[in-house]
Amino acid sequence: MDQSLERVRRRRRSDGAGFWLVLAAGSAVAPAAVAEELRGAGAELGGDRAAAATAPLEVRVEGDRVRAPAPPKDRSVAGSVLGRDRLAGAGLEAADVLRTQPGVQVTESGGFGGPATAAIRGATAAQTPVYLAGVRLNDDVAGTADLSLVPLWLVERVEIYRGNAPIEADRLGPGGAIFFEPRRPSRTTAGVGATAGSFGARRGWAFAGVSAGPVTSIFGVSAEAAANRYAFVDDRGTLFDASDDTVQRRQNADTRTIDAWALARVDLGRGATVDVIANGTGREQGVPRLALLPSREARGEFRRALASVVARVPFGDEAQHTLEARTSFIEARSEFHDPLLELALFTRELRLAGRRLEQTLGATLHLSDRLRVRPMLSVAREGISRAPDDIPLARARRSFARGAVSAELRLGEGLALHALASGECHATGVDPERPCDALAPTGRVGVEVGSDRLRVLATVGRYLRVPTLGEVYGISGVVHGNAELEPEAGVTAEAGLRAQTRPGAVLRGAYLDAFVFGRATSGLIAYARAGQGYVAPYNVGRARVLGAELLTGVEVTSFLRAEIAATLLDPRDTTPERMTTNDVLPFRARLVVAPRLRAAWKPPDRGVLSGASGELRAVYQSSRYADPAGLGVIAEQATVDLEAEATWFGGHLATRARVADLLDARRTDIVGYPLPGRSAFFTLESTW
Repeated sequence: MDQSLERVRRRRRSDGAGFWLVLAAGSAVAPAAVAEELRGAGAELGGDRAAAATAPLEVRVEGDRVRAPAPPKDRSVAGSVLGRDRLAGAGLEAADVLRTQPGVQVTESGGFGGPATAAIRGATAAQTPVYLAGVRLNDDVAGTADLSLVPLWLVERVEIYRGNAPIEADRLGPGGAIFFEPRRPSRTTAGVGATAGSFGARRGWAFAGVSAGPVTSIFGVSAEAAANRYAFVDDRGTLFDASDDTVQRRQNADTRTIDAWALARVDLGRGATVDVIANGTGREQGVPRLALLPSREARGEFRRALASVVARVPFGDEAQHTLEARTSFIEARSEFHDPLLELALFTRELRLAGRRLEQTLGATLHLSDRLRVRPMLSVAREGISRAPDDIPLARARRSFARGAVSAELRLGEGLALHALASGECHATGVDPERPCDALAPTGRVGVEVGSDRLRVLATVGRYLRVPTLGEVYGISGVVHGNAELEPEAGVTAEAGLRAQTRPGAVLRGAYLDAFVFGRATSGLIAYARAGQGYVAPYNVGRARVLGAELLTGVEVTSFLRAEIAATLLDPRDTTPERMTTNDVLPFRARLVVAPRLRAAWKPPDRGVLSGASGELRAVYQSSRYADPAGLGVIAEQATVDLEAEATWFGGHLATRARVADLLDARRTDIVGYPLPGRSAFFTLESTW
């Protein structure tokens, strides 16, 4: 035990050195990496042809395609794209890949399979919508989306929109949007894979794709589990006194998940298609508490059903226009079993269920060679049920309607104007004289100037974030609601440039994506503790966030690529006459740096060994305040991951290994949630 404590103390002393370690790595690889390849329609499991057609311009580097990091749904805002090869690492989860992107901050609460959320540009996770196959995953209780329930084995690419969200998103909030796009069926195929790792982590998956005439389909299932009994230091609440520290193991943090998917595409002829997606997910897990107060028998169960049907029909004299209709449904059920009343739910059994049915109709109209217009209309009905029904949340319902239109006008080779206008109606109550609790215009205008190799962008917008049903009606006896809450509103602005080198340039495959941004918010929703012992939300006042982002990459040699992502953030509470002297918003790191170095090799004879690659990446995150007063601090953290991959028999067999937190740095998140240290994962996957 004494030796373990000494190792932890050495890690504590080295945590501050983590910043210099990451900077040194960044200096070695800067200006850094390349945008990874998005798979096209002929990729392993097929790609989305529409997305491939609108993908960013590319340069060729010795047969490989290197793209600037413009997100395909809306290239006029800041964003980036992660291709399939960035998602296939051993034991990787959605939180692991997102934390390497500029502007994105991830919050974790446990080990493998543990809940995690993402926020963009100083927004909260409730302000950042996350979409899987076009269906928004954010629940309407807390407003967040759990990244641990995103199946990376099924995902073809991830699109991160750091500026305002594209028109495909049903929310134009301050936190941009994240889209997980699944693999699309294109041919007969099959695959199977398995992962094993530290702390009892294990995962297996299998899929099969069939192509029969105009119908192609893919069916897949995965199962994963983890014990998550990793060691951590319990400081017994005395942060600055190491004499009473002990090494403990995480309790009641195990998870078990089963996930099943079905995707099908029907070609109706003349360019018309119908896509059908269905998903069922089930998870059973322990519900851990803070390290100082671990739970023993609190358990949770989660079930999700998701379905979506999308029809696309081209029309016009030359089929230049497209009409699209989408119907989606999602139902999520959570059950908490708390026989010892460890979770302060005031009940031993709690059941929550949320449902959302949404219908969207949109079109893409190419009115001329220079003008493209996209109108869209969405309606939705969502609700929450709770048992026991002893609080108003059990009767919470909301109707939603939105009309939006975007336009792109190209005035020449080097100038384009963009605009998006949206009107939303949120009806939470049943008052016939007040059909809309929140009704306000949102949108943005932007401009692009420059060539394909160097482009300058600027955007100004207005957003609205309506309180969730949980914030209005409350969640439990501990967390009450506030029916008088007003929506958060604010304005956003960003300006930046995208640049990439020409073929044969000295810096081959180099690109630069740099933006500065700002946001001013009024009516921020925060929580306050009442004298009766419960907490309730209220509109706290004003805030502003300023920042800068950098994503740059280069091909160092024909087999070595490098990348560095960095985010500088200045989040401030600007409420007049606030109660605290600290004005820095909590839970937001003001500096995040993520360098990455990747080497890839392919043998010339292409024999049994098809190729090999390795990657070294690091993430540095500065300290964060844990409360509005600035009294609690989550220490700065730096982690280094090492990854290797080998493919065999023409790519049909792949072996992967990854060591996470290679230097065994001490990590915590939220308040009192210790994260695992050094861990190893191994994956074997076969596709044909």
